[in-house]
Amino acid sequence: MKLDALFLAGVATGLSACAAAPARAPEVAAETAAFPVTVEGVSYQAIVTPGAFGQALTGAGAQTVAGRTIRVAPLAYDQGKRAKDVAQRACDQARGRFQPQALGRFAGNEWIFEGGCA
Repeated sequence: MKLDALFLAGVATGLSACAAAPARAPEVAAETAAFPVTVEGVSYQAIVTPGAFGQALTGAGAQTVAGRTIRVAPLAYDQGKRAKDVAQRACDQARGRFQPQALGRFAGNEWIFEGGCA
């Protein structure tokens, strides 16, 4: 009996500590912002905007990825890995959380990651 009461007191203390200090999410800029990013001595321009949901390929098929859109230029079609590295740095500067699972697409001279920056 005493052990049950001690256990319940510990659980109640732990729950009250969780309720007293709710975690705060980091502030994320919601407006459009441009960020210069340099990778290995090469400069790129990244623009983070509110945008459409993106897609991610998973074992269960394509899944929706919610977040802001990141556009990275100038890049070529074969620079997808570099584009993702630049997009991650731009999202960090925008105080977001980069979502590497978001699929990118190439258009013109830029890579676009819809839903890439939560």
